[in-house]
Amino acid sequence: MSSPALTDADAVRQVVNEYKKQGRQAFLARYNFQPAKRFLLQHEGRLYDAKAIVNAAYQAQHGQPAPHIISGGRAHSNALLEKLGFTVVDRRPTTVEGELAWRLALWAHLEATQDLAAVPPQALREFDAYGGQQGIWVDSARTSLIGLGQIAVSFLHTGADYPDDMTDDAALYHYPTTRRLGERDQAEINATKTAANLKLPIFVISKPTPRSAVRGVQLAWVEGWEDQSKLFLVTYNQAAPERIIQDDRSDESAFVLSGNRSHQSRRNVRVRPGQPRFKLEVFQRYGPRCVLSGIAVPEMIEAAHLRPVADEGSDDPRNGLPLNGALHRAFDAHLFAIEPESLEVVTRPQGPSLEELHITVSNLKDLPRKPHHDALEWRYQEWRRRTGLN
Repeated sequence: MSSPALTDADAVRQVVNEYKKQGRQAFLARYNFQPAKRFLLQHEGRLYDAKAIVNAAYQAQHGQPAPHIISGGRAHSNALLEKLGFTVVDRRPTTVEGELAWRLALWAHLEATQDLAAVPPQALREFDAYGGQQGIWVDSARTSLIGLGQIAVSFLHTGADYPDDMTDDAALYHYPTTRRLGERDQAEINATKTAANLKLPIFVISKPTPRSAVRGVQLAWVEGWEDQSKLFLVTYNQAAPERIIQDDRSDESAFVLSGNRSHQSRRNVRVRPGQPRFKLEVFQRYGPRCVLSGIAVPEMIEAAHLRPVADEGSDDPRNGLPLNGALHRAFDAHLFAIEPESLEVVTRPQGPSLEELHITVSNLKDLPRKPHHDALEWRYQEWRRRTGLN
């Protein structure tokens, strides 16, 4: 049976405006339709149930309902809308290109309809962006339709435990380690890597407070990972990253010692925009192990700049070292330095000593990859200046 004629684009726009004013539930109830399982009209950034819109538009154009319900799907509702110049998106695509179009359409819808800092969870769930309390939401029933295995859709990130791992531009997300039955943790890790390799964005969902009834949401890209420290790097860019950071390639490019720019946040706190990426790349270069104490608990290890960000130091990992938190603070307090030629750790004449600092590795000679000489030299000369040894 062919679809009844819908030829008036203004009738579509009229019922779209009605939908906006009434809200989704009220509109669907009025016209006796269920929420669309697959196809949605995208108009001015917002998403609307395509089949319901077409049937309501027919009634607006002709003054009475269609003689029979206009079916949903490509050959009926979609075809009528697309013939009138409208865009229809598929929420259950079978191609990577379709999945990318769906995720970007959903993001545009959230931007157009929500305060992104305070989104009701239901507004995320109704279009499959969020699965509740899961750390990584895969939505395997939907994403497996593409035929490339499970693909991560969103992260739930509290940021409470590792505040330095989140900035306005990026975040480090820790691999799930829940020890659930089967291999669910590993499956979610693999699904996240698949999203990255397919250059599909993910939604990063956050809680403003631990008991908050609303959620913050950002569109992000998985830019890299480091398996030893069990960290993903996600960045909030407008487009997919050119390269997925899976291993250390820092020696392939020219070293730049300076050129970083930190900035003041609205809380009057110094923010380091590249800190999550810098930490990941430092861990990839040296491993998530303190080079001076041997501590190898990733949660205890920080990425220390040789030339600090406050002194225009770059985020090149060769301008960094992994140190445990205590030694990082001692390093920044200029209690010790590393002599750039011998790679020996040196301390101030007045102390504290290596033993007092709990430094058990007194030089960097055995590091497979070493910091850049220019970075070590800058830091050593700064240490001498600060300690009055010049």
